[in-house]
Amino acid sequence: MTAEDTEKKPIPGLVPQKDGSVALSIECLNGCVSPQQLIEIARIAQEAKAILHITTAQKIMLLGMQEEAGIKALKALDELGVSVRKARDLSQPRVCVGKPFCKLALQDTFSLGEYLYKTLARTPIPPKLKVAVSGCPAACSWSNCLDLGFVGIKSGYIVMIGGHGGAKPKAAVELCRITTHEEAGRILGKLAEIFSQEVKLKARVDKLIQKMGLEELKKRLEVA
Repeated sequence: MTAEDTEKKPIPGLVPQKDGSVALSIECLNGCVSPQQLIEIARIAQEAKAILHITTAQKIMLLGMQEEAGIKALKALDELGVSVRKARDLSQPRVCVGKPFCKLALQDTFSLGEYLYKTLARTPIPPKLKVAVSGCPAACSWSNCLDLGFVGIKSGYIVMIGGHGGAKPKAAVELCRITTHEEAGRILGKLAEIFSQEVKLKARVDKLIQKMGLEELKKRLEVA
């Protein structure tokens, strides 16, 4: 038996950290969590002696766990029915509160966020392809500077593409305008497919645009 054979296989959902601990990320659809789930998550985190961290991607992360505690926490969360991210796939969109809550909002962001998540969330991709939905052009969820963003306007959504943060941030550019959730889902699904076919492991959508050009990408996405 080789050393490779005896190496421990990674446990889906548990992410090794620099200090030797493990972490996990709980997905929160539309950045929301029920009061009862929050109580149970807090209990599980306390038992695991974990740090609860609210991430910039609207997830709840359990940090600083020993592996055995992390395994127990992962099992307890699965039994609770919350979604722990376990693979490289499309995750929950980052979503602002939108209509009817925000006085600036022009669109109901929760309905589109839920549609995209329930339709496409487990689509495999190379990291990263970040998605956001905003209820108006103020773009509080960064929908104008992520890989794919939907910016609410009176008539529907402006679709923005190719943005990212990081050490050299880049603003997204307008791809097209849409009026339905189905159009949004089709564009995201097709983009994920092209992205997976065309880019290397750590590339972002702006690299895809650089590779083929925005007009060619529009053709392949079948948008005007």
